[in-house]
Amino acid sequence: MGTKTVARGITRFDIKERSTHGYMVRITRQGNKHQKFFADTKWGGKRAALTAAKEQLAQWEQELPELTSARDRLTVRNQSGQVGVYLAVSRDSQGQEHEAYCGCWTDAAGQRRKVSFSVKKFGKRRAWALACLARELEQQDRDEVLVAYEQQQEQQSPRRKK
Repeated sequence: MGTKTVARGITRFDIKERSTHGYMVRITRQGNKHQKFFADTKWGGKRAALTAAKEQLAQWEQELPELTSARDRLTVRNQSGQVGVYLAVSRDSQGQEHEAYCGCWTDAAGQRRKVSFSVKKFGKRRAWALACLARELEQQDRDEVLVAYEQQQEQQSPRRKK
């Protein structure tokens, strides 16, 4: 049969060739990986092994530091610091390089959507901010994103009335 995820952090192993039957508990906190295998034979059956695995997971979740969100963390897969926003670099037929920040997401129908903002046209900071806003609003219409961006800027720094 192989392996099957039973619950978050718990995987069932049924590998007949190795006579391996039981549950593996895995959890990672702050880059440290913890895992433990609960064999059916050692724990007196499938139910007892699963119960022990769930108890171990609960114990680790209490003892170990809280799970930190990867939303704003720079990783190999997230170089911009904002999930769903990335810098796209392309070359035209003359070899000219063009940069744009793209915001991408998956809509309710499961379709991937994206919109990009040229660094040349908007500047690096504004293009990044627009891509972040487009992703947050899940809005492909650049004009709608620009209007929302301007409104956001006005709210953050209202002009003084004379």
